[in-house]
Order: sequence, then C-alpha cells, then structure tokens
Amino acid sequence: MGLGSFCSLGAVHSRRVPSLGGYGKYHGEIILLVGCFSGMVFGGIHCLGWNSSFQNHTEQILWHAASLAVACAPLYIYFLFCYKNWLTFMNDCNIYFMLITASISAFIYVAARLTLIVLMLQSLRSLPPGVYDTVVWIKFVPHL
Repeated sequence: MGLGSFCSLGAVHSRRVPSLGGYGKYHGEIILLVGCFSGMVFGGIHCLGWNSSFQNHTEQILWHAASLAVACAPLYIYFLFCYKNWLTFMNDCNIYFMLITASISAFIYVAARLTLIVLMLQSLRSLPPGVYDTVVWIKFVPHL
C-alpha cells in the first residue's frame, strides 16, 4: 500500500512518443520551416485585404506595409537560417550579422502584427450601415 512503482529511466525513455514526429537531426529545421511557412500564410491572408476600403489613405498604406512585412519577415528569417547552414566557416562577423538581422526582422514582424491588430480595431469605429440591419431568417432558412 505504501510502495510506489519504480520504472527505470531506460524504460520510460523507450516508451515515450517523440514530439512532432521525432525527425532526428532535422527536428529544428522542420520546426523553423513550419513556423516560417505559417507566418507567411498569415501575412498572405492579410494581403487579401489589399483593395479593401479604409477610412483614410494613411490607414491603407499602413495596412499594405504591415501585411507585406508579416508575409516577408518569416521568409527572410528562413533564408538567413539557410545561409547559416550554407556557410562552412562562421566567424564573429557572420554571427553578429545574423543575430542583428534576425533581431531586426523579428522586431519588424512583431511591430507589423501589432499594427494590423490596431488597424483592425480601428476599423470597428466606422461600420457600414448594413451591419445594423435585422436578419430575416425565413429568407435564408426555408424550413422555419
């Protein structure tokens, strides 16, 4: 009754299911590829609102710049990682260059995402008049 079960570390490790498929040495590269691809798709979805109507021209330009930044920053980070793998010799200059450009790209990505959030919230201040219409469900669902 007071005895606990004891498992060896080898037995626990042999039964563990690997996370994200257990890709071995390519695990980090695949996670980076999936993350960058999903970030680019997210930016591409915001690029679909390219010709939407905005309150003023400044908001439209901000939307264009932010959606392009969200779509392109992950691509730049992925190309930077591929460049790192392509290099055979990493000196301090290359390491600093990569750290600085990756940090700048990540900052641009975060700033662009925040800009898109602010612009979306600002778009709620002037909704079209059709938003306030009452829906007649009998027109859309005939069995009611």
